[in-house]
Amino acid sequence: MTEHKLIIHSRPRADLDWQCPRKRYWHYEYDGKGIVTDTTYLELYLGTTIHDGLAAFAHGKGIEEVAAAAHAQMLESLLKPEAHTPEEEEFAKEQATLTEGLLRGFHKHVWPRLMEEYPTIVAIEEPMTYKHDGLAFLAKPDLVVEDKEGNFWYIEYKSTSSKKDAWINSWETAIQLHATVRAIEQTKGVKLTGVVVQGLYKGYETYGKQTSPFCYAYRKSGNPPFLEDQISYEYRAGWKKYPVWNLEGGIKSWVENMSSELLADQFPQAPPIFVKDDLIDAFFKQRAFREQQIRDTMQGEITEIELNEIFPMHFDKCVPSFGKPCAYKRLCFSPVQDPLTAGYEYRDSSHELEWFIHNGT
Repeated sequence: MTEHKLIIHSRPRADLDWQCPRKRYWHYEYDGKGIVTDTTYLELYLGTTIHDGLAAFAHGKGIEEVAAAAHAQMLESLLKPEAHTPEEEEFAKEQATLTEGLLRGFHKHVWPRLMEEYPTIVAIEEPMTYKHDGLAFLAKPDLVVEDKEGNFWYIEYKSTSSKKDAWINSWETAIQLHATVRAIEQTKGVKLTGVVVQGLYKGYETYGKQTSPFCYAYRKSGNPPFLEDQISYEYRAGWKKYPVWNLEGGIKSWVENMSSELLADQFPQAPPIFVKDDLIDAFFKQRAFREQQIRDTMQGEITEIELNEIFPMHFDKCVPSFGKPCAYKRLCFSPVQDPLTAGYEYRDSSHELEWFIHNGT
């Protein structure tokens, strides 16, 4: 079968389809390419910058180079070139410090252990494909490694606002991880033993501030020169939060002196997940039917009836209990003639095969 006849599907496509089929339509199917908002959310800035830094470690770059690049990237992303308020500047500093702190903490506490257990790096964010039954499943695994016994593993990085057991245990049957295994195996010609999910705990926002030891210390004001200010990593009654970026030595010194116990608490890791072939087979059978249904529907101009039947809206996802409203909410409830004139732009693909299918060269 030629590349142009393959039906593209992927983890994000399945995720959006399960979350809200209409969102899947806007993001991946509209006008044959899909559209995205031209306003990027903080979560994407943070996730992209962290993943860039983690990939840089795997490519052999040092912590100082990676930390400086990540800090600058976050400030550039969050601060507009034109005038910005003091509040916006403080927020940007907070998020840049969080990003740098996570990368410094990871490099100090997690990276040496990973390289000890999995000394051979096989692939770093490499686009991979699993072709089957006329479909092409696209994946871009964070890291593929080989352990000392010659077993191959896929490492998935996840920035998270939770480190509870429910989060740690949720990955055992996360089909998207298992499906990526097939793409790795077919592309690299190896048999994988399993998946390691490595978390990076970013905390959460409360009272307008990030709850992360990478962002804020606790300070008890002194009375210089008789009594110096006192600084602590942990909350103490009567002590107030103090920005890490204003401390002498900044986030670099702060992480260097952080206890191994506190560092470990910022990087939860799920138990090794072993490949479940029956789970993967069931997933691909279901997706094959659904993706063919979508392909058939999108062959011509989609009607309103087809849109409602094949891509129904899940109204509870428009404004979720936690997080931001759906980026496509205004398109669903206030239809416009051309979304490209209303703050949206065509989606770019980061996978070579999808780019080839869309662009034909």
